[in-house]
Amino acid sequence: MHSGAHSDAWYAKTKHRAWHRKRNASLNIKQIKYFVSVANRGSLSSAAREHGISVQAVSKSMADLEFEFGENLFDRSHQGIELTPLGEAFLEKAAEVDSSFRELELISESCDEKPVKLRLFLVAPAFCNNAKARANMAAFFDKHLNARTETSIGTGEAGLDALRAGSCDALITIGPLDRPGFDCFPMGTVPAGICMAANHPLARQNAVSLEQLEPYRVISSRTFDHFNESILVMYREDGLKSPIVEPLAFDAPRQFYVKHAVCFMVNIAPLGETLPRSRMVPLASEDAKAIPLCLITLKEQNRPRTEAWSSC
Repeated sequence: MHSGAHSDAWYAKTKHRAWHRKRNASLNIKQIKYFVSVANRGSLSSAAREHGISVQAVSKSMADLEFEFGENLFDRSHQGIELTPLGEAFLEKAAEVDSSFRELELISESCDEKPVKLRLFLVAPAFCNNAKARANMAAFFDKHLNARTETSIGTGEAGLDALRAGSCDALITIGPLDRPGFDCFPMGTVPAGICMAANHPLARQNAVSLEQLEPYRVISSRTFDHFNESILVMYREDGLKSPIVEPLAFDAPRQFYVKHAVCFMVNIAPLGETLPRSRMVPLASEDAKAIPLCLITLKEQNRPRTEAWSSC
């Protein structure tokens, strides 16, 4: 096994590599779960039995994971599977992520099947129809964790404060967060889109490219785009050429409705209109990204015994 310092340095490098792929792919919690099982059991078939899926499904998931990193995580032979040095370093971090997610899954199991209270905090501005989005998220966790879920919304720093105080159990962020004392792992991905005023010159298009957006300003949020790797941060790191503006609150409507500035947001049709008198336009396929939807929790050693973990 590599030393802790070496694996931390490797993890920082590989995490950067994974999150910043230009193609539409991202690590997900199932891949991490399957990887940990294969690594611990040394067998694809044993891991498949543990999760109740086919060997082919596990094999494909591991192949996709190795494709993400561009290197082998396993040495395969007739005797079984062994981890490569890269796989050993990844296992150290993947096991932590798997453990954090298992804690959420075990909340209800440890309470004799009785639904328990799960408090989630969505890091996002108070967009139109956010109540519907929060209700849908709550319904998802109610179903899969047998919980009574409450979902609030607010700034990232307010969410971290709530985690530290024990008044919420996890944050949901659009894009990863790298902060000491917190764990971050992806639950899946969401597509990115461009929110623009209904009178914007590009609003009637079926899709827009980054090249078409170059003449138009892009609004950056002082509160949200400096908190984590937001959609805008990802595109800026990939060389977005549009001018960036960070207007004060009173000037944001003028920038959006008069100056034709646009916003990078998630493109989920059921959410409906995100801002009043606006339209969400998908990004052209060559510029589209799959954006990680992440769950943020306190690291175990810093986590207070909140109601959701200890009220049973």
